[in-house]
Amino acid sequence: MISLTLVPPLGSTAIHGKLTIFTATNPFIEMNEQQVLLNEELTQAGEATPVTDLLLNLDRLRITSETEVPEEDFLLRFFGKPCFPRRDLSTVTGVEKCGKTFFTSMLMACCADAGGQTLELERIREQPLKVLWYDTEQSRQSTKSILTDRVFRLTHSQADEGLFAFNVRACTYQERMDYIITGIKAYQPDLVIIDNISDLLSSINDAEESQKLIDQLMQLSTAHNCNITVVIHLNRSGEKRNLRGWLGTEILHKTFDAYYCEQTEDSEYLCVQQSLTRKYRIPEKMYYRINEDGLPEITAKPDVKQRGRDGKFMSTKPEAYQVRTEKIDSFNQDYIIRNPDNPRKPWEWNLYRLFKDAMADRAMMGCEALQNEVMALSHIEQPKYYDKVFQLAVDQRVVQTTLTKNGRVAVILIPA
Repeated sequence: MISLTLVPPLGSTAIHGKLTIFTATNPFIEMNEQQVLLNEELTQAGEATPVTDLLLNLDRLRITSETEVPEEDFLLRFFGKPCFPRRDLSTVTGVEKCGKTFFTSMLMACCADAGGQTLELERIREQPLKVLWYDTEQSRQSTKSILTDRVFRLTHSQADEGLFAFNVRACTYQERMDYIITGIKAYQPDLVIIDNISDLLSSINDAEESQKLIDQLMQLSTAHNCNITVVIHLNRSGEKRNLRGWLGTEILHKTFDAYYCEQTEDSEYLCVQQSLTRKYRIPEKMYYRINEDGLPEITAKPDVKQRGRDGKFMSTKPEAYQVRTEKIDSFNQDYIIRNPDNPRKPWEWNLYRLFKDAMADRAMMGCEALQNEVMALSHIEQPKYYDKVFQLAVDQRVVQTTLTKNGRVAVILIPA
């Protein structure tokens, strides 16, 4: 490649699909049409610029109003809305033992089932889709049990065709990634499920390696026209967008959509809801339970109202509103609002004052630092109880979570 500095041409002519440019310094320099057009644009911009290989590659990445790009191609629908797009990443998250693998089992079954529907999931394409599932966490026995006793039974089939399940728990994290690349190239799947993505790194808090991993998965999904769905745990705070580690932060930046799994407190019911999307918002929640055959089945929103030892129904109000004298008296009364004329809610937290005092005029705080401050001020002793109070503050628009410039999850106070 000859680097060129374009000066006003003396003339030009076409030879075999290329343009031959005559310049004052070299009367015969052959250039392809892209180079010529690019040089013309640069010259018209006011100065001559060398056309290098790097600049040509950059020009190929340019998007204009006339650029031809493939339409978005989604694999599934959830409550009738498109989701899990090709050439992109999706995420399944939740705390431990909350139904994440049950949900990914439904994804696999929906892709493979002849009818193309599993609970509220529906396959868009009529023909079954090819799925690669990499299990990094469970034993080989558990992987096989999920495949044969759950996925196959949901699809009413015992055929392995189209479903490629690999147990890579015994491999090193480098080997796991190598096997993922090899499998995608060899089998050309429509959907890839990696459960758990954290096991592809030596440390989920390594910023550079986390970014490299997500970039590599994005490149694979684009090059092989597939969706790559990753499973990752939440941090202990349980906040829906607080994915674990620096790796979780990188996933939040790049994923197209994310789905939050949880088990309804003190009940057998599980729930899946969309927690993040770049396009089609899905507000509905899918509630389901595991039947006697070990398979998920749709239910209505469960009534979690419990009876106490006296046979009376227990309160279903948030714990922060429940009347428990020993707890109320132990809290810092400066942050308690008494409602003596309201027997349904005799007291409540002064959430704005509590979180404002905790933040002490700071623009934002990290989740852990804020938790420590709030618990110290309020005399809350149990972290789980703090989580409920924090969620009340979020629901009542007292605080909200955001991402810092460094990609960390932080909390800001919403002006009153």
